[in-house]
Amino acid sequence: MHTFPMIETTYLAIGGGMGSFAWVDHLRIGGVPPEQIICISPESKPYGHYARLCQHSQIPLHERIRSNSESCPDNLWGCPSYGLREIWRSLRTGQIGHALRVGWRIFGEPVLTQTYTPRSGDVFQALDREARRIGWEAMWRAGFARAIRKTQDGRYVVAFTPANAALEQPPQLIIARYIHIASGYPAIQFLADLQNYRERTQDDQRVVNAYEDHEQIYQHLLQHGGTVMVRGRGIVASRVIQRLSEVRGRNPNVHLLHLMRAPRLGGHRHGRARRRVEHHWEFEPFNWPKACWGGTYLARMEKADDQERDLLLNEWGGTTTAARKEWQSLVKAGLREGWYQIGFGTAKHIERAPSGQLAVLIQSNHPGLPGFWQAADFIIDCTGMVSSIESDVLLHDLVEQHQLGRNPQGRLRVTNDFEITGMRNGPGRIYAAGIMTLGGPHAAADSLQGLQYAALRSVDALAALGAPGVRRINGLYSLRQWTRWMRGVRP
Repeated sequence: MHTFPMIETTYLAIGGGMGSFAWVDHLRIGGVPPEQIICISPESKPYGHYARLCQHSQIPLHERIRSNSESCPDNLWGCPSYGLREIWRSLRTGQIGHALRVGWRIFGEPVLTQTYTPRSGDVFQALDREARRIGWEAMWRAGFARAIRKTQDGRYVVAFTPANAALEQPPQLIIARYIHIASGYPAIQFLADLQNYRERTQDDQRVVNAYEDHEQIYQHLLQHGGTVMVRGRGIVASRVIQRLSEVRGRNPNVHLLHLMRAPRLGGHRHGRARRRVEHHWEFEPFNWPKACWGGTYLARMEKADDQERDLLLNEWGGTTTAARKEWQSLVKAGLREGWYQIGFGTAKHIERAPSGQLAVLIQSNHPGLPGFWQAADFIIDCTGMVSSIESDVLLHDLVEQHQLGRNPQGRLRVTNDFEITGMRNGPGRIYAAGIMTLGGPHAAADSLQGLQYAALRSVDALAALGAPGVRRINGLYSLRQWTRWMRGVRP
């Protein structure tokens, strides 16, 4: 009979990314001591995985992410916002002109100026500060959660594998009363033709996903030039094309072919609102309409049933990018000068040509027209990440073992408090946040503010239950906690 190492705790966060951090931060500010919280994650920093994805998708520390000024995972009050902090830093260092420009963007958006977004490095630095303040390191356990089972005393037992554990090493067990799951995207997505090519050739240098480390492509182009085929037309594609244009500024022999499945002549429409489209790119300041975060769209989602939510998501959603002036200008210049071209069709097959280039078979969207071959030196896939439950070991086991229902988006069915339906165990509760709740009460489920909102709702629900140590963060108590945050004092 096997015996497994066992740990007991009251609150357990699984995932360890931004969603887990937001939940733990709310618990700590709500009065829970760090001794009652454990977080399982392979990353020591809550933004570790996210930072790598940003770096690989061409958002280094000095570039801006697609997030709002008050979407502050390090500060649940959202005040001071990232914009105000940037203004203050600029004034302290004598950069008065920059401070004025940032202030103009904040107070003029979105009509007079383009929307303000923070630098990724500023976000990560702020998270480091808050992690130190709440004692994140003491609560973190390096590992991967594998399975969750209910116990007979109203709790849950979680099997997890410590990071860097030997294959023969038995799993460890954690027993907890309250669990929060925010495991994020389980894998990088590859289009079928790209995956087939990589499996046949083992070539992961010329055909890459934008979320992989592919710096070698830019270095090669810098030295030798070449043609790059870009797939996808979201925010990551725009960042990759901007980086390629910067490389082309140093080597004019760089050319871009942007392959899109079909032309886009009109944007998504909801009522009288309609997104703007230019050169087949659809524009939205953020990945969802702003009212999804705390306005009428959020209220409507919370009142809707599964079917209405699915219809609304299809109307509000779609692949978009931010309407940034520098980005729009380079697209116009590229089309005018000929180094950036847009093509339409579906890639069916990729071969390595005798010349060493890639040959891509493209099927036209017009019926009856034959396919044609297009040459390129590199292909960068910017079509996104895998977000299916089947690709997540823990969630797939959870759904199968406990026979949980799914929403029409194929994700976890959750209540308006983000409790996973079907996993209640007496007083025990399991909550979720992030992309795996898309189709639930919050459209922007995987945004920074969406993760904070899910944390707030679930911790408020715990306070209503009388969970140990948790109190509502409102009134004078909230004001006291905010002043402690401002001074950098522990909750």
